[in-house]
Amino acid sequence: MKTKLLTALIALIFYGGYAQKLTVQKYTDIQKKVLENARRYADGEAYRDALYRIIAVEGENSPYLDTLAAFYFGKGEMISFLRVSDQLLAKRPGDQDLLLKQAIAYEALGDLKKAVELYEKVFAAQPDNVELGYILAWDQYKLKRVEEAYNTLMKLKDKKFPDRKVAVPGVGQQPEVVPLEAAYYNLLGLVAYDLHNLDLAARYFGKAVEIHPQFQSAKQNKAAVEVMKQKLLGDQKENGEQKGK
Repeated sequence: MKTKLLTALIALIFYGGYAQKLTVQKYTDIQKKVLENARRYADGEAYRDALYRIIAVEGENSPYLDTLAAFYFGKGEMISFLRVSDQLLAKRPGDQDLLLKQAIAYEALGDLKKAVELYEKVFAAQPDNVELGYILAWDQYKLKRVEEAYNTLMKLKDKKFPDRKVAVPGVGQQPEVVPLEAAYYNLLGLVAYDLHNLDLAARYFGKAVEIHPQFQSAKQNKAAVEVMKQKLLGDQKENGEQKGK
């Protein structure tokens, strides 16, 4: 009698556990169907809620954490993205895609110093990524880290530039959209100017205009540098004449 009771108890525990696992699996499968439907119908709120439920069941190792991070990033919810991506980077510290997206997120949130720190990490691992190097140099320049910006730009000098355009500060309120290579030389000109090398600045601005003749900001920069050079020459000549007297 005791043996039969024990056997029945074991069976109850076993089948009860199996039923519970089956219920959890069915629940997860349903949420994945909800996820797919939400994606199909572009229902962001339902999509996010389904992700929450799947991750709650699957735990911290759920592959859907990556999906949640991508969702937040795509929606521009950068604080939420950073929290999820920090969790993922704790397990995958060298994930270049996540590090790059974190840099973009910190820049969007106004933390340029942290963004540069992350861009530097990714660029060290991807030294042939010209677009990334340009972004890094531009942010270094905005932080007044001019020598660092110059060193970064020099690493790109002999690289092949992709055939794409970027937005740069233009004359007036509207930004200009110009080829990446032209933007690169314009930035080099700005950096050279801040390093007090007017001849080099004029040359780089001229190169930017040569690549993109409609580049108004580079034209204006070149003209301003030429005026300054002439003024310095005039001042030097005047000082020399006064000393001669």
